[in-house]
Amino acid sequence: MPIDLPPAVADDWRRLGSRTDERSLSLATVTAETAVFEHRPTADALERLRGGRDVPVRSLFTVALDISPSLSTIGLSAADALDVAAPKAREQFVDTVADDGIEVGAERATEYIDRPDGAVGHLSVLEAAYPIEAAVDGAAVGDGTATIDAEAHVAVWPTADTYVMAGGLLPLEGPADAALLAAALDVDPARDREAIVDLFRGLELEDATDG
Repeated sequence: MPIDLPPAVADDWRRLGSRTDERSLSLATVTAETAVFEHRPTADALERLRGGRDVPVRSLFTVALDISPSLSTIGLSAADALDVAAPKAREQFVDTVADDGIEVGAERATEYIDRPDGAVGHLSVLEAAYPIEAAVDGAAVGDGTATIDAEAHVAVWPTADTYVMAGGLLPLEGPADAALLAAALDVDPARDREAIVDLFRGLELEDATDG
């Protein structure tokens, strides 16, 4: 089942939808159940920018991964295989948002991250270009192929026998030709990055894989 947000961020975010994807790797089948959350205070602006897309430009996501056969069955440890799993998990995220028309570009940062409970995960920060509509509320904002700069954070942690992913997408700018919409979007990368950090710190890893 989809993973809920931790209390530290739950009040300002609401679940927008979920999807289940399956892909086959060389030794196993990986099923990913992704939940997408939108920012309540800027939901109206996000809706006007989204243009029918499933993923808002300001969003959080959680992903429960199920691996069959289990890693232990094929003689692997989730923690020991993190360096192999992290790029695969990142690719799955990139494929998911690409299906929604969002272009993910270069990797800005990659690092291991520690949680208060001692769990060590792997984080990638990626450039992104979020496509916007040709007009919003009667104001021209491009020719139908316009984008705004965005940033994606994707983290993956090992659990007892699988992995949990989480992260977020955040706008780095608003539409230049729609001042009222840009103001309603309330671009604040520092605040959005802190929300992603709170998600990373508070996510219940083992509970997320119990069901």
